Amino acid sequence: MSDEKQFRIYLCGGATCTPKGRDALLRALEDELWAWELDSAVEVRVSGCQDRCDYAPNLTVWPGPYHYSALTPAAIKQIVERHLLHGQVVPEFLLGDQARR
Repeated sequence: MSDEKQFRIYLCGGATCTPKGRDALLRALEDELWAWELDSAVEVRVSGCQDRCDYAPNLTVWPGPYHYSALTPAAIKQIVERHLLHGQVVPEFLLGDQARR
């Protein structure tokens, strides 16, 4: 069996996302992954700035990339359940290239 993860998540740790709740989002993400028993299938990394500061806080899901923005712990719960568990993108938090500064 391969040790490769099914998903890789980059949670922005830039200067704008961090004070807008990065730590709470990381806790929510880790809790949800554990609750759904997805922690072994998902690698979580805190990244540098993702250049979507006007829409902070942000995360990116690979494979993709899927750029989720304007996040809250409740949004993280939806992304884990709908996108990671059931394979359905969560459009209400998904921003495309128009969100890049």
